[in-house]
Amino acid sequence: MTSPLMLKSIPVFVAFLFVFVFTGSAAGFQVEWRPVTPEELAMKEPKVEKDADAEAIFWETRFDDSKLSKLSISHYVRLKIFTERGREKFSKVDIPFTKGKKVENVSARVIKQDGSIVNLKPEDIFEREIAKAGKAKFKAKSFAVPGIDIGVIVEYKYDETIKDDSISGERLRFQRDIPMQKVTYYVKPYEGTTLRFSSFNLPELRFLEDKKHFHVATLEDVPAEKDEPFMPPSDEVVKWVYLRYTRGTEGDMWATTNLIWSTVLKKLSKPNKEVKQLSASLVSSAATDEEKVRNIYNYVQKEIKNISYDDSLTDEERDKIKIKDADDVLRQKMGSPIFIDLLFASLARAAGFEVNLVLSADRSENFFSPNKYPFDSFIEPSSIAVKIGKDWRFFHPGIPYLGFEQLPWYQEWVTSMLVGDGGFIWKATPNSSYEKSAAKRTAKLKLNADGSIEGTARFEFTGHQAINRRRDDFKDSPAKREENFKEEIRRRISTAEITDLKVENFDDNSKPLVYSFNVKIPNYSQKAGRRLLVQPGFFEYGSSPAFSSSDRTYDIYFSYPWSEYDDVEITLPKGFALDTGDAPGEVADGRKIGYLKVEMTIDQESNVLKYKRNFHFGGGGNILFTLSNYPLIKKMFDEFHQADTHTIAIRQQAVE
Repeated sequence: MTSPLMLKSIPVFVAFLFVFVFTGSAAGFQVEWRPVTPEELAMKEPKVEKDADAEAIFWETRFDDSKLSKLSISHYVRLKIFTERGREKFSKVDIPFTKGKKVENVSARVIKQDGSIVNLKPEDIFEREIAKAGKAKFKAKSFAVPGIDIGVIVEYKYDETIKDDSISGERLRFQRDIPMQKVTYYVKPYEGTTLRFSSFNLPELRFLEDKKHFHVATLEDVPAEKDEPFMPPSDEVVKWVYLRYTRGTEGDMWATTNLIWSTVLKKLSKPNKEVKQLSASLVSSAATDEEKVRNIYNYVQKEIKNISYDDSLTDEERDKIKIKDADDVLRQKMGSPIFIDLLFASLARAAGFEVNLVLSADRSENFFSPNKYPFDSFIEPSSIAVKIGKDWRFFHPGIPYLGFEQLPWYQEWVTSMLVGDGGFIWKATPNSSYEKSAAKRTAKLKLNADGSIEGTARFEFTGHQAINRRRDDFKDSPAKREENFKEEIRRRISTAEITDLKVENFDDNSKPLVYSFNVKIPNYSQKAGRRLLVQPGFFEYGSSPAFSSSDRTYDIYFSYPWSEYDDVEITLPKGFALDTGDAPGEVADGRKIGYLKVEMTIDQESNVLKYKRNFHFGGGGNILFTLSNYPLIKKMFDEFHQADTHTIAIRQQAVE
């Protein structure tokens, strides 16, 4: 704490701070720090959010696009630490970068409450790999903040240089996971261009040009972005501005987009003689148009090597493979996902189907529409549309874990551009029903008198519940896939002992993804005298409420509809019988958007408790709800959780 007496000595330090302080580095650059004010040093509590652990006094970013060959970005951040959680959160800084981006001139310092300064030493900055996806390596310049403590000011700077890039397409985030007293962006466009600023989730910001030709905009007292369960994607909730160099009208832009991609489709998927012969062979035995398309789909997915997912190829071998068009894919019997999709399109065209290339946005990032986000960079090739009868159907054979007519969830329910020879149309991709993304879970268990439970369990996943697991584990070894599943169980039930785990159908996307295993959980049931309190809903054991807070900032959003079907048999311990055990009541809303029904019976002769659970959410395709519906959604999920964790009592019978 700083006393009033101590404040009298602060001007000595302030006089020093008001002279620009610079620190030399091993690279020879000099750092200029802005003066720290007495008010900033003396600040005892946050200004923007009273419960904040830390707060940005200012957060400034400068984009300089004045040179054709590179984009330069400079960052300057000043923070105030208020709590131990704030100290922990900002005790280490990672500055991520990838190939083509250079991070340099990293510097940081801590100003303590008495005005003394601790500078980051250049030798304490190191580079490390933080992630890897295929050939792409994600690295970070990292450092531990020296002398960080409650009450200090932390500030750091760094510069980024990106080759052959421009500010067109950049997102300026005016909201982060920390409240900010002031956030400012400086943007210098390339000379002679017109830069458009589009604001989202905030009033239209005015960027005013300064003497150095930077366009400047500032927001003050910006609250932190909240992290809430089942919230919409970031683009839909945070305050941000999109930058784009203008190139004519929006209509011209979409027409140009169609011209480019329709040319690609026409040129790269035009069927040659070999493609036509193969197509005729594939559809010759099919009785319906759907069977014809399915035969083509199965061929390109199973008979063409997908070089992006084939682990037998090294990165160097992949680089040497050159694919020109769909004909080349067939000739070499290999291709990347986009070229496998194009071969599928070529074979379908040869079979007489109308075919379009589909350009979609990513629903995990935003809820795209051409009116809301009139930017061609928001959409990219995602699938192939084939007209079967009167309906457009969507296919993505270039992704090996996607079955016939399956899309990843983030490409469903998306307004997409269908590009073809006759122009383009906007059409929403379909949203899978909850029946198509199901988890069928069965268990045969034995409850022991000591409260432990053991037996066999089986999970069968379909739809997105299978796709997501196949996607996440696709490049892992079988042993790693097993460990991933075990870890998923242990995150909910830390004491679960899982043995003899088998994974079935991982590489066959036409079948459910199956996990079967033996399981034992100590202390599954709680003892209460001669009673054991048992949760029959085995697969929901250890689960937590979906929504714990009574307050909410954002709308409620679920990725996709889903369902769960549980069938559990529990043999009760010898000498125990049911004491109290009514099944929980049915939970449902009037439209059955959400639904849960539990049935319980007991076979007196075998002393086996039989439990059946039928659950779904997202009926009618409803997965997005306005904030005003939060009390109802929370109430429903609280009732789901109460029913799922419902317990019964069994009593040890007296020995006669």
